[in-house]
Amino acid sequence: MIKFRLQFGLFALGVLLTIGVTAPANASTYLSHFSKNQYLMAKKTIHTTNSHYKNIKITIPKGTVFKSSSLTKSRKTKHPYLTINLNRLHWSLRKGVVQSYHNVTTTSGIWAKSSTFKKVHAPAYQSYFKQPYTGTIGGLIWQGTKAFPLRQQYKIENCLRVTDDGYLEYFTGYDYWVKKMPEPHSAAKVEKLVKKGNAYYFYTKSKISGLTMKHVAKKGNHRYRLKITKTDQHMATVNPAQDKKYDESVTISIRYYVGGKKFYVNSQVIEP
Repeated sequence: MIKFRLQFGLFALGVLLTIGVTAPANASTYLSHFSKNQYLMAKKTIHTTNSHYKNIKITIPKGTVFKSSSLTKSRKTKHPYLTINLNRLHWSLRKGVVQSYHNVTTTSGIWAKSSTFKKVHAPAYQSYFKQPYTGTIGGLIWQGTKAFPLRQQYKIENCLRVTDDGYLEYFTGYDYWVKKMPEPHSAAKVEKLVKKGNAYYFYTKSKISGLTMKHVAKKGNHRYRLKITKTDQHMATVNPAQDKKYDESVTISIRYYVGGKKFYVNSQVIEP
């Protein structure tokens, strides 16, 4: 009898311990603990709509990489959800929202489930530029000698960028004040990136019209190569006040060379 009680007691203790250390069934269902600049990858195809109006169908293919918004918890369910900024993705994915009449570029809320999204490292193909204070990578590289005055009402320039999901896009006649990323003049998927010092070599299968690219192969995905070089040269643009009597601020830009031509990236604005 004593032996039976001992065995039963051990069994009961094992059950209690098991119950004590077992997490709730849905504890790992949702993502949590996002870093400041967290990138995610879609583990499956996502079908959603634009935010607020919900009248545009949006498809995010499986394998798409994007920089996530911060997690927001539902008031009703307390589960976290996120939105995707389509401005940061390539043209075919953002086309619907750009061509719509609504000034909305984000998707509706999508449940931040671990079965839908996977945390990934920031993609190397966006490392050609990193904001010195925010740590944000990627962004527009402008063609020209240096940044223009902030109070200039209209600024049309050529520029390029690499999207979150790895497409190199080149824009001509880009309006600096545009809120929705327009259709690029030409674009191609980045198939390979090689970094040597301050130089970045982007390989694509097709040529990007308007950029000076080297034809390096007749077959395969690495047929064309674009060289982007970041320099240590900084330029200053004085931004006069509206009455033009005093200087309001100074914009610092960094010199880049893209295909041997002068480009620049805005770095910071210094105010007195």
